[in-house]
Amino acid sequence: MKRLIMLIIGWMWLQRVWGGPYTVAEMKEMYEHVVPVINHDSLAYRAAAIERMLQEASYFADQLKLPTPHPIKLSDIRHRYISLPWYGIILGSNYPDTIFGSNIYNSKIPLEPRLRALKLTARGTFETTNCYFSFYDGGKIREVKRIDEHSVERYARRLDELIGKPSLINEAQAHELATQWLAAIDVDVARLDKQKWTVNQLRYLALGATNPVTLPLYYVRFGTIHYTNGPANHREFDEPIVEVEILGTTKELQDLTINDLSFSRRPLLLITNALDLLRTPDPPTKHLERPPPVQTTPATTGVQHPK
Repeated sequence: MKRLIMLIIGWMWLQRVWGGPYTVAEMKEMYEHVVPVINHDSLAYRAAAIERMLQEASYFADQLKLPTPHPIKLSDIRHRYISLPWYGIILGSNYPDTIFGSNIYNSKIPLEPRLRALKLTARGTFETTNCYFSFYDGGKIREVKRIDEHSVERYARRLDELIGKPSLINEAQAHELATQWLAAIDVDVARLDKQKWTVNQLRYLALGATNPVTLPLYYVRFGTIHYTNGPANHREFDEPIVEVEILGTTKELQDLTINDLSFSRRPLLLITNALDLLRTPDPPTKHLERPPPVQTTPATTGVQHPK
């Protein structure tokens, strides 16, 4: 009875969030047979995922002239997080994008070919000593950011150092730099530039000051995405399709975020043998060297489709 109740609750949640035509039978098949295989990881899977992520981050570092080792190696990583495979599944409109379409959770079709039809991609984040990389839908890089320390953007805690510093660029040059960087990492700039774009500088009020000052930090924003979190809380907000932050004193990239990854022409970071890797047993603990700390999304009863 408890399992049936959970299935019904999950079905209602999927109808609300995804608007998909999931049935209770499909939910039962997903929770009992698909999720247990996909919603965990292994050392072999993690190794494959981080290898793909390192290759893509190295490409971005080269193209954007970031101050990181070239190429970036595993030993350069200071912090990392790898999502469970379930959250890296490529989705279609309502169901995972597979040859089975809406029959992916049809228990009348053998399970093994349905599992192997799922397209899984690397997804997560990692940091070097001075750069942060975030991998989102399809394993595509969503954000690249310069950092001073773990989880802290460069200058975020020392903005006073930028007061009175002259900028080497103006707003038009900031836009030009942004489009050059975006083109270098295979963003569809021709399509993006059709969106309304703006350039703004940071206004900052120092501690104890009475008047804000303009700092040489430029924010180039393209287009707008409107979000709503559904009827439960009615929360709505906007964010740019793409945003590029530039440090005007050096003309260096501070942060680049692609919120709509349909504008990115980079390939998906597919892990083609993901199912076999997930089934590969971890070696005995005594044979393992201590790896860098890794976080994974905890498996829960209320499994969600990746967003």
